[in-house]
Amino acid sequence: MRDLEMLYDQVPATRCAGTGDCCWLTDEEFDNYYATMFPLYRAEYVHIVAYVEKHFSPQRRQELLNFTEERPRRCPFLGADHSCTIYPVRPLICRTYGAMNPVSIARQAIAHQGDLPVAQIRAFVRREAGMVCPRVAVLEPEKVARHARMLMEGTYERELARLSAEVELAGAERKRLFQRLTGREEWPLRWSWGGFNALRAAPLAWLRRHFAAYWRKAELIDRK
Repeated sequence: MRDLEMLYDQVPATRCAGTGDCCWLTDEEFDNYYATMFPLYRAEYVHIVAYVEKHFSPQRRQELLNFTEERPRRCPFLGADHSCTIYPVRPLICRTYGAMNPVSIARQAIAHQGDLPVAQIRAFVRREAGMVCPRVAVLEPEKVARHARMLMEGTYERELARLSAEVELAGAERKRLFQRLTGREEWPLRWSWGGFNALRAAPLAWLRRHFAAYWRKAELIDRK
């Protein structure tokens, strides 16, 4: 996963106050279809699984890998002390949270006017405005300009999609079952921790009986 780690290194390092506010949903956020730790790309999921299998106790590992709630109110990796228990391998969506503030967002939007399409700049401003957190400090301000351009140009998403396309989620039997139940040829490129777990770790008997209904009810899957 060296390529994934190199991609993550493009994001400015931050220091978080550790309140965990971004790791659970209020009633209003839940009702408006917000989600924790989403999107999670397939390559990121596999990266986190390897970390969980290596660093967690057997009991906790089983709890995390058996977790199949697609859109939980609380991130399953939020610790009792409100810390992130997978911080070294947290996904891109968590790394970019709070990496920009209103001043840096406006500055980078102005800097790229006439250089990038207006739609890309507006999408960047809209997305980052929803990711501002006053309790996050940026430790590598020298990376902000390049990071902003990568966000505007969709570089992170393209690279995550490329890396994920190279990753097999599970064995051949599960893939054939997935193809038959969903009509899709390939695994989802991105989903949620619980969604991917349902495919990778749930008993085959459960998949055969229940996965089709689980898939139909899924809120976070890319339908295209």
